[in-house]
Amino acid sequence: MAALRIDEHAAHWVQSVGVSQVDVLHVVNAYLPGSVGGTEIHVQTLITALDAYGVRGAVAVPGQGEGYEHCGVRVISFVRGNAAGLAHAYGQPNEDAARSFRALLKKIVPRVVHLHSFTAEVSELLVDAARDIGAKTVLTYHVPGVSCTRGTMMYMGETPCDGRLEVRRCARCAIAARGTPRWLASAIASMPNAAARLGEAGLARGPLTSLRLPALVGAQAERFRSVTTKVDRVVAVSAWVAHVLRRNGVPESKIVLCRYGAVQPVRSAVPRNGGAPLRLGYFGRLAGAKGIDIVIDALRQVPDAHVRLDIHGVRNAGSERQSARLQASAAQDPRIGLHAPVPHHAVIEAMAACDFVVVPSRWLETGPLVALEAFAAGTPVLGSKIGGLPELVTSGVDGVLIAPNTPDAWAAEIASLARDRGRVATLRAGVRPPRTVEDVAREMAALYESLVP
Repeated sequence: MAALRIDEHAAHWVQSVGVSQVDVLHVVNAYLPGSVGGTEIHVQTLITALDAYGVRGAVAVPGQGEGYEHCGVRVISFVRGNAAGLAHAYGQPNEDAARSFRALLKKIVPRVVHLHSFTAEVSELLVDAARDIGAKTVLTYHVPGVSCTRGTMMYMGETPCDGRLEVRRCARCAIAARGTPRWLASAIASMPNAAARLGEAGLARGPLTSLRLPALVGAQAERFRSVTTKVDRVVAVSAWVAHVLRRNGVPESKIVLCRYGAVQPVRSAVPRNGGAPLRLGYFGRLAGAKGIDIVIDALRQVPDAHVRLDIHGVRNAGSERQSARLQASAAQDPRIGLHAPVPHHAVIEAMAACDFVVVPSRWLETGPLVALEAFAAGTPVLGSKIGGLPELVTSGVDGVLIAPNTPDAWAAEIASLARDRGRVATLRAGVRPPRTVEDVAREMAALYESLVP
């Protein structure tokens, strides 16, 4: 009954603000301003840029409430539901969310439904609902968690994975991520049938929970294959993502490579003071996978380096412990400042005041958007040589790429750059204007038109 009431509120809100006139309904698992990340910013700027091509867009997000507007973009809530438990955490579709979304589609009837997440709430059931009303469907692969059970595309948390979905290997990695010794994770991953029977019997609980994972991982992999079969196109935002899709059987005809784009490409006239410290800026989530702790540890190793690190951290739900640890670490070094996040409209200006934007990721970034924003500001990137970063940054030309998760290497590079300002100036001069969100919008408008002439 609660779900029905929320659906009625959503329908009333849809009618009151005219959201029925929607060409493309973009679906995300969380959205601005409550959740801030590359996916959310990309969706927001893309919808705005698509207006120039006559493509009217709105956002649908699972949650509670009637809907709202954010920076001119209309946002509609559909029911998240009360699904919980281990199967839900591993992507088992939330049927309450799907029913609510189906009711929403009857009010809006978009020409295209574009999924930007793939979770229990934003599941293949939403694709089924879209197909039932005759809408075309698109899925953008924004983060490794779309297909990777661990969510990082780092095998055993240490080495980049090729992304091929093999149940035993993926289960071994997922089980080890829960702190299970590797030998035991390998043993459990080799007995999916027994584990499934225990799970069905309700016996795999507490310390035995890991026994359920092989079956859950297998089901998650099958859902990924199913959704990529059902949708009309799958958008890869980097070349490595496109390779992952191919390795998992997605036809070449369905794969569209469309990288991110930056907003407001500008050239900065920020004066450079030769006596000032080397200015490093971090702009992003305070999450372990983002690796800002690596830079903090690196600075600890070079206490005499003339450096300033300003961390503009986004604290999303669930990052409280990580934020507290970073704050404690930063407090021990007067060269480090921990600040509130910069509003997106002011990010490029803030980056222009930095000598380097640091992107110390320890997972496979698909973009990342922050590197393009740095280039829009005319600022080189100091980043991890992993994932999508090497596709954007040419080490020695417009930035420096360092082996991931290596504080020693970061310390040596930072100390070297702090001493050699001529090299810093050369790298800054090597930055070229990046791809823009207008480029992205042009390509996406063409994609939508190819699906719905």
